[in-house]
Amino acid sequence: MADARGGKHRLAEALTRVVAREGIAGVSVRAVAAEAGVSGGTVQHYFSTRAEMIRYAMEWTSAQVEQRLVGVQRWGGVPEWTREILLELLPLDADRHREHAVWLAFVAHAKTDPALAELRRLTNEKLGELYSRIVRARRGLPVHSEGAEPPNLEVDADAMLLQSLLDGLALQLADLGPDEAAKAGPELLDRYLALAVDEPVEHESP
Repeated sequence: MADARGGKHRLAEALTRVVAREGIAGVSVRAVAAEAGVSGGTVQHYFSTRAEMIRYAMEWTSAQVEQRLVGVQRWGGVPEWTREILLELLPLDADRHREHAVWLAFVAHAKTDPALAELRRLTNEKLGELYSRIVRARRGLPVHSEGAEPPNLEVDADAMLLQSLLDGLALQLADLGPDEAAKAGPELLDRYLALAVDEPVEHESP
């Protein structure tokens, strides 16, 4: 079982490199086999169809990001570790730039594949919960296990805005060079957090 997972992971890595270079259209058994340095028969041993291979690679990519976020140390001040989590979601270096481009390709392809669309939905749902916990943590509100927090319409709205900001900022940074993105990304994120998360807008009573 471990060898099977390792083999599939190796092919998923190869597929993401193909996607980063050529887009989803460049994915084929032959292309992935060549990228991974294996035979076409080996690829077909693990994946019976091209669609199955793409779905697995998208799941693997999502899991890699999730694992990296879980690995961020949670000690120290809340502003510091929550900021580190958010920075991990931005394309601030070559690896994350490639990862971002690959994920966008998967998301675009999801329009033609219900299984990919469902994976995208579940990933967005998990990210939404993460953003909500980050907003709560930075405001000193209770943070419980996933889905256990009491309803808070202001937090929910600000978490959605934070998610939208990260999505849009990632697109902007992806068009910059690595050095420029590494400088601009943290500065822009810090500005947004200071304006909209750490200092929430107070609504006047009617």
